[in-house]
Amino acid sequence: MKEKIMKKTPLDVWAKEISRKTGFVSKKEIIRAYYYATDRFRSLILTGQYQNKPAILKIYDDPRISEEPLAQIKFNQQNKSKILRAPQVYKYEIVSPQKGWLIMEEMPKTAVSFKRPLKPEQRKEFIKAYLEYRKNFPARPNRKLNLAENLPSHKFHAFRIARWFQLANNKEAEIALANKKTFIDPKKFIPRYIKGLSIIDKEFKNRKMVWSHGLFNPTKIFKDQTKGIYYLLDFGHNKMYPQGYELSFIIWADWIIEADWQMNYANWKKGIDQWLKLKIKNFQSLMKAGLVERCLGTILADIGATDQPGKEKEKRIALIYQLLDEFI
Repeated sequence: MKEKIMKKTPLDVWAKEISRKTGFVSKKEIIRAYYYATDRFRSLILTGQYQNKPAILKIYDDPRISEEPLAQIKFNQQNKSKILRAPQVYKYEIVSPQKGWLIMEEMPKTAVSFKRPLKPEQRKEFIKAYLEYRKNFPARPNRKLNLAENLPSHKFHAFRIARWFQLANNKEAEIALANKKTFIDPKKFIPRYIKGLSIIDKEFKNRKMVWSHGLFNPTKIFKDQTKGIYYLLDFGHNKMYPQGYELSFIIWADWIIEADWQMNYANWKKGIDQWLKLKIKNFQSLMKAGLVERCLGTILADIGATDQPGKEKEKRIALIYQLLDEFI
């Protein structure tokens, strides 16, 4: 049986050019990531060797602005933690605000990531790693802010949600043009959307913007099982975010996106309730608004703009609607 040959993309071609230019010897592809839909290929990660050392090559061409190599370098330069670090960057190039590559050290074979969704005992250790990250992450930006990062918190959320709305709008139009069934019913979604925006606006008017990693979740933290060292990965989304965003993002990444979408709502909701037991000042109102933002983004971008099978889209949207209805 012949092995399926994957079509070469511009990033595949670029990977070979980088290898020729730098001497990186590619061994194996480990991640091929997309921007919501599978026709928008955004990053490629390869294992290999660089200057006789095990190394990783990451290449990205993302619609979103990123200075990932510099962000990772600056974190390691400023980081004071003895138990948390990022892989060392050996060589890099930033071609444009959205495009670049970096060659970095490969983590030890004994380093493993947290598995989603987290079990209760894993959640405690993950929170430990999160607190260590917040303790050592720069409190202030270490680069000039992009225009959108100067927005107040509630307007920053509105800016991002509008972008996701456009993605979903385009995808639904594409589906309709093909005479197929669309999945976001305006009569069900728009009233929830308007109420959700109102809750976000009210809560985040009083919240500051915070310099953050932007993608902190169980898949971005690896633990070296022999030395007890945590490795933080993927600095491509370092930017200013509304206060509290990271907490709702963690719940979203660990459960809303990852949990079994075929569960009934009562059992599915239990995973979110376990996270909501955290004791933080003004936590309930903050998390309510934060999860509303995550719900709207999930429907529009993570479901609406993707190529998920129709049955899965319908079930996931139904779960999110029930969660939204508890908050709005």
